[in-house]
Amino acid sequence: MISIIIPVYNVEKYLSKCIESLMRQTNKDIEIILINDGSSDNCLNICEHYSKKDNRIIVVNQENKGVSAARNAGLKIAKGEYIGFIDPDDWVATDMYEGLQNAIKRDAADMAICGYEYYSEERILDEKRKYPVHENEIITQKEVMHRFSDMPPTIRHGVVNKLFKKEILKEQMFKEGLHSAEDVFFLNEYVQKIQKAVIVHKPYYKNLVRQGSATHGGLSIDSLADSFEAHYKMYQDAVKKYPELKDHSLAFLLDVCVLKYKEACEKAQQLELKEKGESEKRLTEMKRFIKRYAVRAIFDKEIYWKTRIAYLLL
Repeated sequence: MISIIIPVYNVEKYLSKCIESLMRQTNKDIEIILINDGSSDNCLNICEHYSKKDNRIIVVNQENKGVSAARNAGLKIAKGEYIGFIDPDDWVATDMYEGLQNAIKRDAADMAICGYEYYSEERILDEKRKYPVHENEIITQKEVMHRFSDMPPTIRHGVVNKLFKKEILKEQMFKEGLHSAEDVFFLNEYVQKIQKAVIVHKPYYKNLVRQGSATHGGLSIDSLADSFEAHYKMYQDAVKKYPELKDHSLAFLLDVCVLKYKEACEKAQQLELKEKGESEKRLTEMKRFIKRYAVRAIFDKEIYWKTRIAYLLL
């Protein structure tokens, strides 16, 4: 069985499509766990409506605690041998979980990863980001870590386009209390325990691009600052296990942190005067972090020399 966990919060406009894409899966041996995380709209009624139509749907209603707590609530009751996650405003191809499970079994892999495609709110495919379909790849733990640090990452840092083994997860949970980057922590922790992964190069996962969402431009300064800690942890673990990844991982760490810092600076300019004090503190912390690791990158050949100088001047 596959347990698919969906944290639900104020997405009544999109939720039905997400649930129905799971109900139509060609792999029928699934359970669909909907965690209503204190929604103030009609989400709970939608969840309960579908649970009456399909006995594979389990609804958990809790007060708002955030996406990590919602996913953890699902993990605690999941009965499946495999675990998947979906965001409630997205949907998946009908053969996604059959394809991912078959790939894991056929290749004796510890994790399956599939392709992504992006859609507008009008459900129109972004042709410029259309996913290229080709043969599956089997890659080692080291290659997974290397691809995490490509810029942009050639393996996404999210959990929604992946299938995990419960026996490897064991008691692993999402880190709570964060403003963002909970996926990065979770995925990095899991990858420390695997031997190999299989990439299914098909765009099973359908991502709805909503402007202002956390994924697409809606992160706060605190959220952007949290991502420093998550990506630093990923860098530390990669270098500890595979020292030869140091230059590649450091190049990515600095790239992503500088991008997050610049975005945070732009957001700080939009704040009211009374809010600027705390934001300046977070910005200073972010800047110090970049400067500290910029010194280490002076001789990093994977970073263009002008970029190294720009980091130092920052």
